[in-house]
Amino acid sequence: MERSEIDIDRFVDYRAEYSAYVKKAHISGDNLTGLCPFHAEKNPSFSVDLKTGKWHCLTEDTGGNFITFYAKIHNIDNKEAFKQILEKYGVPLPKRQPEKSQEKKRTLQSYSLTQYALEKRLPKEWLSKECGLSTERDRYHKADFLKIPYWNEEGKEVTFRKRFAHKEFRWKRKDKNREGQESPIRLYGEWRLPSIREIGYTILVEGESDSQSLWYMGLPALGVPGASMFKTQSCAALQDLKLYIHKEKDAGGETFLRKVKQKLREGNFTGEVCCFTCGNIPDCKDPSDVFLKFGQEEGAKKIIKLLQKAEEIDLDAPEDVSSAIEDAPVALRQPRGWEYSENGISKVNEKSYTTKLVCRTPLLLTRRLKSLDTGDEKIEVAFKRDQKWHKAIFQRSVLFTSRGVTALADLGCTVSSENARQVVQFLSALETENLDVIPKADSTSTFGWQTGDRFVPGLEEGIVLDVEQSQKAMAAAYVRNGSMDGWIETMRPHRKRDRFRFILSAAFTAPLLRILRQRTFFVYNWGNSKAGKTAALKAALSVWGEPEQLMVNFNATQVGLERTAALYRDLPLGIDERQLAGKDQGKIENIIYMVANEKGKIRGAKSGGVQHTYAWRTVAIATGEEPIATETSKAGVKTRALEVYGGPFEDEASASAMHQDSPQNCGWAGPAFVKKLVGYSEESICKWYEQMKEYVNDLSDGKSGSHVSAIAAVALADALVEEWIFCAEGQQEVPQEKGQSLEVQPEPWSRARKMAKVILEEQMASDIGDDNENAVQFLADWVVSNKSSFGEKVVGPCFGIMSELGDVAYIFPSIFRNAFTQAGYSPQKTLKYMAEKGLISWAKRKDCEGRTYSVVRRFAGKNMRFVEFFIGKLFEKEEQQERTEDSSYKEENEQITIDGFLKLPEDTDLPFD
Repeated sequence: MERSEIDIDRFVDYRAEYSAYVKKAHISGDNLTGLCPFHAEKNPSFSVDLKTGKWHCLTEDTGGNFITFYAKIHNIDNKEAFKQILEKYGVPLPKRQPEKSQEKKRTLQSYSLTQYALEKRLPKEWLSKECGLSTERDRYHKADFLKIPYWNEEGKEVTFRKRFAHKEFRWKRKDKNREGQESPIRLYGEWRLPSIREIGYTILVEGESDSQSLWYMGLPALGVPGASMFKTQSCAALQDLKLYIHKEKDAGGETFLRKVKQKLREGNFTGEVCCFTCGNIPDCKDPSDVFLKFGQEEGAKKIIKLLQKAEEIDLDAPEDVSSAIEDAPVALRQPRGWEYSENGISKVNEKSYTTKLVCRTPLLLTRRLKSLDTGDEKIEVAFKRDQKWHKAIFQRSVLFTSRGVTALADLGCTVSSENARQVVQFLSALETENLDVIPKADSTSTFGWQTGDRFVPGLEEGIVLDVEQSQKAMAAAYVRNGSMDGWIETMRPHRKRDRFRFILSAAFTAPLLRILRQRTFFVYNWGNSKAGKTAALKAALSVWGEPEQLMVNFNATQVGLERTAALYRDLPLGIDERQLAGKDQGKIENIIYMVANEKGKIRGAKSGGVQHTYAWRTVAIATGEEPIATETSKAGVKTRALEVYGGPFEDEASASAMHQDSPQNCGWAGPAFVKKLVGYSEESICKWYEQMKEYVNDLSDGKSGSHVSAIAAVALADALVEEWIFCAEGQQEVPQEKGQSLEVQPEPWSRARKMAKVILEEQMASDIGDDNENAVQFLADWVVSNKSSFGEKVVGPCFGIMSELGDVAYIFPSIFRNAFTQAGYSPQKTLKYMAEKGLISWAKRKDCEGRTYSVVRRFAGKNMRFVEFFIGKLFEKEEQQERTEDSSYKEENEQITIDGFLKLPEDTDLPFD
């Protein structure tokens, strides 16, 4: 049963089918009109005869039956459309009848010198004598072929080409010469070079027949077997000759000219080069056509006139590539055998000069991107849909595989499993044809410092930001709104307050960490609600972009924060609302350790090995209503977090205004700061940092040592910001060349020191002490408060026993561990610390290396193990420390009194006689 024998009019519901795709459909009788589904329009131009299913678009003057409509809608061929329509309506598929032409494999057909001479109208004897052409028998294909020998300058045959019927060509099977190297493919006509050099010029054409026609007309010529077969080694033989390159007026001619020019450049050809075409002569596309139309003498005259008007070519001039689509983001050449246009991608049949639509969406390769992070190469593609160009970045393995390229369908490109293979072939040909045209750029998936002192954002020239789809909204937050002057005007009044100044300067500190070799740390602002904590965080993030979009909160997952920190890398990480994490102190501390560790978790890859490990350097600026560290927090949490208590603003109105003002002018100060920063040597920056660090360290007097480096880094950033951005009054900035020493003006330096002193004193005042000392103090308080639970005859649960003097507590190990675990301390860590301080007894284990922190005592007639805590020693140390501090205080403030009054120094001026 043939397709034509099935009448689909009998079962296809044309009314329902067309109504599903035609917008604003209007049915009147057996006629349907509406908007054409194949192009954008406002006025209806599409009509359908609902009896026959035939359709017509008046605007594009195209039409057909329902099969062609279905094929065009679904971007498939008519054969597949017919098959799907039958399946949809439950009609059995017709049985295919085998065709004899399909049963037999196509073989090469014979072709002879006689046929060739008749086609080209060249004398058979001349072709045989002057060109060495002959008819030979191919044993493998069992067919005659025209043998076209390739002779070198000495007249020796180095290879030959076989021509069969229908312009089917084959090269001689590659044989090895004595040196074991393959015979090279040469220019056709090299044996004529001695006579060509006497003339001083030659014509370069594509193929052998054009060369032979030119020779017969008495013109010097050399043939190139194909566009890609012109070799650089041929340039040496052509030196001192003037070259006339013939270009046919089609895509193949453009390719031939470009390839020859490229090889001439690579071969350092120094002669004169010109270009001409026979395509301007009616019904002629090459020299062979000119000879066939005008004959030997007249044809030669036509060619000579074209040579006289030939256009001179500058091999060093950049090539002007025109695009087939007017508004295309990049101008690319048409790949041989393919066409791209506004209507999509088409396959070209070079024999019949017909085209077949492959994909309705124009698709171009716009950039090659080399990742600075992994070294992988990706491709940026652009496709036109709904009159707009859309861009996306993919790995090469996605675009150049049939299975992967269908990912474009999710973005709106008309790629399916049916045409995927052909789309991949087109993209491969497009890249090959335009390797020298497609722009190349570096790419990165993170903000911050890049190779070559480049920084994103601010100094990202030549770098493309390539982030995952889920992070594009976050990346888009790094924008510039308003103006730099507007941002300075908004921030300057609030920099009088040290807390606000410190938080704002922390946002500038993140890019400094790499230069200063300083680790990541937290700046945590906490206090009562409505104190302006979030407003200050927004002010800090406005240094780099849109603050509202850049903020995250403590309710985020650890993996989410890890990916965000890796994206922002050398930029501040803003985390709002500590209370959103609830009472889960463990989660908070895990976040602090994860961010401060500067590396993500190592994870396995599905394909084996491990995934890319994320890394960053940042200053995390966070807010909350409660302290971030508690007495039971590990020391690492306390050393990594600078806690700033209190409101950063003078009043609630100022904080409320900052919420509104910070997004209005944002994204200017950070990039400006980095541009200034790269103008100075890292050695100078580090030297200045050491000076600031020395000053802060002297203020600390040995306390809060872990915070000195962080505070000094923020103070340094503040001094730079004051001079470079806010331009302290009375100070004139002097431009410096990179490598010169950095000189800071006195005013910014002194103001930054004042801020550092205030923040450091706050850290020292709020220091909650070492976690080991806190644990020991907890144990002492716990023993004293539970004294009634110690003894052999206690009522209720028994925790252990006390010595007669009450200076030693013997605690059951299980009770000790439970109490410490519930309080949030580490039992083993505290036992080791107390043993080192002599506050408990310990002994070496007999069975292995290590210690035991328990002793044996009789209890209720049995030997039991206890933790022996010398609580008396602890109290003695505390009393001794108090006496020492009290004595020191008295020595500094001692005043001799007489009868209850202070005795003043003899030289004291009295207010009265």
